[in-house]
Amino acid sequence: MQDNIINNMKRYAEYLRKSRKDIEAESHGEGETLKKHELILSNLYNSMGISKTQVDVFREGVVSGDSISSRPVIQELLQLVEQGVYAGVFVVEIERLARGNTLDQGIVANAFQYSNTKIITPLKIYDPSNEYDQEYFEFGLFMSRREYKTINRRLQKGREISATQGKFPGSRPPYGYKRKKIENDKGWTLEIIPEQAEIVKMIFDMYTYKNMSPTEISKYLDSLNIKPLKSETWSVYSIRDILSNPVYIGKIRWKNRKIVKVVKNGSIKNTQPKNKGNDVILSKGIHQPIIDEQTFYIAQNKRRDSNTSPIPSIYNIKNPFAGLIRCAKCNRIMIRIQPNTIACTNPKCNNISTRMDILEDKILESLKTWLKNYEKEINETSIEQENINDIIHIKQTSMKKLQSELIECDKQIEKIYDFLEKGIYSIDVFTDRKTKILQKQQELLKKYSEIEKELDNIEQTKKAKVSLIPQTKDVLTAYKNCNDPKMKNYLLKSVVEKIEYLKTEKCYNQYGKLDNFELLIYPKF
Repeated sequence: MQDNIINNMKRYAEYLRKSRKDIEAESHGEGETLKKHELILSNLYNSMGISKTQVDVFREGVVSGDSISSRPVIQELLQLVEQGVYAGVFVVEIERLARGNTLDQGIVANAFQYSNTKIITPLKIYDPSNEYDQEYFEFGLFMSRREYKTINRRLQKGREISATQGKFPGSRPPYGYKRKKIENDKGWTLEIIPEQAEIVKMIFDMYTYKNMSPTEISKYLDSLNIKPLKSETWSVYSIRDILSNPVYIGKIRWKNRKIVKVVKNGSIKNTQPKNKGNDVILSKGIHQPIIDEQTFYIAQNKRRDSNTSPIPSIYNIKNPFAGLIRCAKCNRIMIRIQPNTIACTNPKCNNISTRMDILEDKILESLKTWLKNYEKEINETSIEQENINDIIHIKQTSMKKLQSELIECDKQIEKIYDFLEKGIYSIDVFTDRKTKILQKQQELLKKYSEIEKELDNIEQTKKAKVSLIPQTKDVLTAYKNCNDPKMKNYLLKSVVEKIEYLKTEKCYNQYGKLDNFELLIYPKF
């Protein structure tokens, strides 16, 4: 090796980077990674007759993200390499330089090639002016990227499986909880922090039962000098996140916000928009809930109603049907146009208006009729509960089998990479095997997602049947004794999604049939 480097007091760099794999090895007692690497490289350049004073050391710890843009130390090193400051860069393996995409690999390769800077590893010295070394270097970066993607894919799949098993797959626990290692099993769960849990209960109570807005709640908590997790004051967004997080009723939600890469001002940025797809995981957690389900779902109804309320909060609601009644012809929200009349305001629509007191009587009558029929239906189908439980058990067993097959696919992918590196597989054989395994993996994931969705639908239907009947009875009783239009509106929205209204004939005198309109009521289940 010494013959490959001519030492004329030139400058060299030493690049040390810790990977997540190193962190895991350290947790098993294998020693501090960077110190070991530093010793290996110092022995290497000493054997070449290069003194320590000739070497500039660049240390980089674990950072989130695989791109050069998230690694400031490698950016600084590459700038100096491009300027021709160093004759060579010492690194334990070329994979430490870049595991990013093709663009990152090109940036690294070009920096060393055009500055004619050597890459010196314990196994080989890469000379960028040598065509074979250049190809070997580029192939090494390519394989490093493939290995990274395989490891990352396996990691993400492991987190998804953990979430479906009720474990907590995240690294940052929500307010009110701390992470706890599961005894005699892999993975983590959540453990309640009593003092924070009391604050969570207070937030739900203030929002759900005291009608305080997220802004009012945040100001109240600040006035009590109660601190959130990562800042000095509470924000409206943090309050909303707590109110919408099903973790507080003992559930695990995963993939609600995926990391999506976007190009902004010429550079790639990570964003986390809400996932509007059907692949969000929501499963029963193994941790203890802080909030009861009734309180949580009342809060969700209030949040949804406040987001869709057609009347700003500074005004008093005088229409008990605000945001509820839709025109059956044009689907426009119908509004109160006179003290006692509701109508569709679309000038091109001929749906006829009606008196609000007549409409109210018919809505309540329809709800009572629906409730009576629905209760009868529930009583008649209750004997099928055993069959439903059998179906749930069969589907859960199928999901466990699919999980095992998905884990086996990951093992197979890892194995074919080993075969490629050892020369057992050619590139063509490797590509063919990988394509088949990935196709099988996609089919398994699709089946898993379908069964998961079916189970969720069964669970939601069961809950609706159990809770909707008593809730509707309570609403009808409370509505009868209520005179406040705003409270009436809230009561109706707690059990009704929307109401479609259709009237095609006018009533010209008091002897006409005033309720000659049709209503289609959509209950919330």
